[in-house]
Amino acid sequence: MSRSINLFIKRTLPEREIVMRLNREIPDGIESLEYPKERAAVFLQHADHEAEFQQSLGLSWASEELSLDDVKLATQLANVLSTDVLLEPEHLALPDGYTWCLATINKQLYAVDTIDVEDGIALKPHTRKILLTT
Repeated sequence: MSRSINLFIKRTLPEREIVMRLNREIPDGIESLEYPKERAAVFLQHADHEAEFQQSLGLSWASEELSLDDVKLATQLANVLSTDVLLEPEHLALPDGYTWCLATINKQLYAVDTIDVEDGIALKPHTRKILLTT
């Protein structure tokens, strides 16, 4: 059984930098097609978009023993990559009507509403962000 986390980052970053930063945050190691790493437990699929959130990061792994906290990882990445990170959390209860979270550079986490756009995802204009305590 495979496990996965999908993150969307607001600004475009080189894949090499993303892999390097993720390897600092995930002790079991990550790799991608462009940046293989022997014995990495996590595989990164990286894509660029023309939407508000310019890149998507798909992390997947097979190990039942490896457990990654998607909210904590998004919050850490927002800080170290200096960009907002959007995710649909797997194990975090959100206010009614909300399914997405925004982790910000200043280590805040908000429940947000999103819209699908032609090439990706964006925050829904003129909707309230709800500050969450984690």
